[in-house]
Amino acid sequence: MTFKQFVAWCNDRACDGCWGPITAMTCVGIIERVRKSPFWKREKVWQSLNTECEIIKEIVEPVNEKIRRDNK
Repeated sequence: MTFKQFVAWCNDRACDGCWGPITAMTCVGIIERVRKSPFWKREKVWQSLNTECEIIKEIVEPVNEKIRRDNK
């Protein structure tokens, strides 16, 4: 998942309300941290954060799983 895809995913979750307040604050913090860097370094910063914090595994996948369960 690229940073741009992550931002789109976060926007979708903000619209559908399928995440909790802590997840929302965490995602906003991640986006702020990446956007503080120059635009040509953002993808590299995103990749290092994703490797360091396992954003996809810890945030995205559990929320997507919850959405799948709720839609069945």
